[in-house]
Amino acid sequence: MNFNYKELENQLQESCSLLHKDFFKKFNNDIYLSAGGAKLESFINDLQKEFENVAVTFVATHKLEKNTEAKKRIFAITKFYAKKCMEDFSRM
Repeated sequence: MNFNYKELENQLQESCSLLHKDFFKKFNNDIYLSAGGAKLESFINDLQKEFENVAVTFVATHKLEKNTEAKKRIFAITKFYAKKCMEDFSRM
């Protein structure tokens, strides 16, 4: 099944931007009170949860639960965007 994954990519990009903004808001308000790497770990956990939710919602919305190839592609795209989001975050 050929499927346009641009919608998923757009949702992941938007989620990444929102996570960056949310992290900086929390960081600037001292909500993330911890030493060094724990702040990064918290961001990574938030990123993982958000991207998993986006992928699962996308699968359900497009009724792809039984389409193994589509799900593999969706989770590969999600993994790629998570890595990209982390790289963008590390540059800030």
